[in-house]
Order: sequence, then C-alpha cells, then structure tokens
Amino acid sequence: MKPSVPDEQNKIKAVLYVEFDNSCGTKLSYQIPHGCLNEENFKSLQTYFIPSHRQMHDRLIVTKLSKYQTIGIPKSIPHSFSDTSRPSSGRDVSLFNIVFVTDLNAKTDPYKKILRKIISYFAIFEEEHQFLSCKENKPKIEDIIHSIYHGINTNGMCEFNVHDELNTIKLSYIDKESFSSPPVIRDSDVPIITVDLKDSDAWDLTLKELYPYLDNKRPIKLLADSAKIDITLVRKCIQSLIYYNLAHVVSPIQYSNTYYVTSSIYTIMLNPDMQQECRSYVRIDPDPKQLPLWEDIFTLYLAFQAGLKLKQLLRFEKPFERNINERRLIEYGLIRGILKKLHKYPILRPSATPVNSPNPCEDIPNEYKNYLNGQYSFDDICIILRYKLNKVEFDLETSNQITIIQKLGV
Repeated sequence: MKPSVPDEQNKIKAVLYVEFDNSCGTKLSYQIPHGCLNEENFKSLQTYFIPSHRQMHDRLIVTKLSKYQTIGIPKSIPHSFSDTSRPSSGRDVSLFNIVFVTDLNAKTDPYKKILRKIISYFAIFEEEHQFLSCKENKPKIEDIIHSIYHGINTNGMCEFNVHDELNTIKLSYIDKESFSSPPVIRDSDVPIITVDLKDSDAWDLTLKELYPYLDNKRPIKLLADSAKIDITLVRKCIQSLIYYNLAHVVSPIQYSNTYYVTSSIYTIMLNPDMQQECRSYVRIDPDPKQLPLWEDIFTLYLAFQAGLKLKQLLRFEKPFERNINERRLIEYGLIRGILKKLHKYPILRPSATPVNSPNPCEDIPNEYKNYLNGQYSFDDICIILRYKLNKVEFDLETSNQITIIQKLGV
C-alpha cells in the first residue's frame, strides 16, 4: 500500500525521545516541537514511558490526557558488563522509548508499525554500534526525531540514515481504513496519463499491450478494442494507474459539451505553483520557456460561468491565439476540479409506453430502449451503440417521451 498523509486530526503533535538516566531517572531527552508536553504532564506519564516492570517492555502503551494521547513502545536492551566497547551505565539493560503525541481521538493503528520499526532498528544499532549510548550520537538522534515529525506529517513518509549512509530507514504512514474501493471505470471514461510511464514501475503485461494506444483521447471501450484486450483487464489496469497517481479519467471532450467553472478556481488563484503547472500543461508552443499568460488562462476558465458549449466559447475567445491548447485546458480543469462537465441522462417518462412493451414509443428508435432508465449518460450510449453524439442528442432530445436529467461531473 502507498503512504497517505495524515489529516489534521491524525497528525503527530510531537515526537518524544525518552531514556533512563542513572543519575536522574526517566528523562525526556528530546521533544519535537518543544513545549507540547509540559513538565507536569511528563512526570505524570513517565512510569508509562519507561515502566519499571519488564513485562511492560516491548508492548504498545497508549495513555490519555485531557486533550492528547501518547503512543509508545518502551524498549529494554540487555547487555553484559564484560562488554568493554559499551559506555558503562551500571545497569544490565539500556532503556529508551520513542513516543508519539497525538490528538485524543487520533487513530493509533497507523503509528504502531512505524513505532515498532524504528524501535527495533534503534535496538539493533545500539547492540551493534552503541548508537544510543554514545554521547557523540545525541545530535543525530534529535535530527532523526525531527525527520519523523516533519516527514510523516507533511508527506506521510520519511527517510533517514542511522549510523552511516549505508543504513537507511524508511517509515510510512499507512491508514488502511482510508483506502477506498477502486474507482468505478465506465466504458466511456477517457484515461489521462499525467506522467511519463516509461520511467514508472507500473508496467505489467496489460499495460505493455495498452501503452501504444494511451493517447489521452480514446475511451476505455475503444482502448480495449484497439489493443484487442479484454475490457475487464483494461479497467483494472487504469484503476491501478489511478491508485498510484499516474493517471486520471475524464469524460470524452467534445466541442458540443457544456462545462461550468467551480469554486476551486479560487484555490488556483492563491497558488502560484498550480498556476505554473497549468501554464506548462496547456501551452501549444513546444518551447517550455514560451508559456501562456496566467491572466489569459484565468479569463478562459471564468468564461465557462456562462454555460456555453465549448465550440461557442472557442468562437468568442480563440485560445489558440494565446498559445493555449483548448483540449488540454479542459483536461487540466477537469483533473484539478476547476471545471465540471454537464452530463445528460435520458429517462423514459412513466406515462410513456413501457420500454419492454411489444409496441415501444414510435418516436424513439428501438436500439435505445435498454438505456433509458437514468443509468446511462449520452457518452455511455455513444460508446455502446457507436453513435456520434449529435445523433444521440437529436434522437433523444427531440422525443416528447423522454426526460433529460442533467448532472455536473467529471
């Protein structure tokens, strides 16, 4: 499973490194960021961070405060007094713990694996290299704690070296509950590949056969027919690409489509990085230095407030004169949620002759009868019957027996 970034409720509020010191007992050596857990709270919880009973060692211990909870695994490392390479501590074990402080209702399961992994590695490096006991390594430990806090909260993962550059540890936040079912792929959906698949690790036999036909224009059904691959395999392949953020799916982009701008346009207004990404994506000029002006792109997106068909908007705005590829403008808008397409779903009116009647409505062509229940969009019907959109629109929109339900979507 791929890492996920914890939401605000499940983020780490602080990472603690706790160890037992012979002179002062249980000691909070490092806290990132400083001040999350005050001295009073630490004293009340220190017996859980470094329990005196060894039966509690190597066990996950969760404690609850008024606002926070702590998650830790106290670890004891037996050692021999005859080991002259280890700094003398006067004890037959070394005791330490790494503790995560989270919101009171944060999920604990995603952090169990992270804690067990880092605790076990720390124990190994302590046994083999005295990594925790050596005073020269203390700044390195603090750097690691810092990396865990910022990496997990920001990227859902972190990576750092322990002892030397050959020993790299990777930690990932994986919340199994957050993984939804694979997206439903319709036969009319068009896969939009967003990265160069030649450099990815997503290749399998299906993708190898499908790759020459992935042109960001062909619907799923046409891809399967062109590559002569079972459509079920094609759907699974595209679902996998979507899961690994290598692709998106949108509805077929046609000049008779109607699009509407959404409130997400305000997000990109405040995000210079997204603006730059958009400018690079929609440009016509192959020179990456010759980008269209963001003001021109923004003006085009705002023009979709009028509910015009794409061909009407292009007639008025002429984006090609501004170094803007209209198709990629729509693709980017749909992928980023800036645009929504107006989908049409035909439904046979209850007062009309039932579609399974021996005498279906005379003004409705018979081949449509199985697709008038509101479950099939015009795009779906075009793919199934291999009709042009203008024919489907003429056949169904001119019938007084059919109601057209309109719905915004991708």
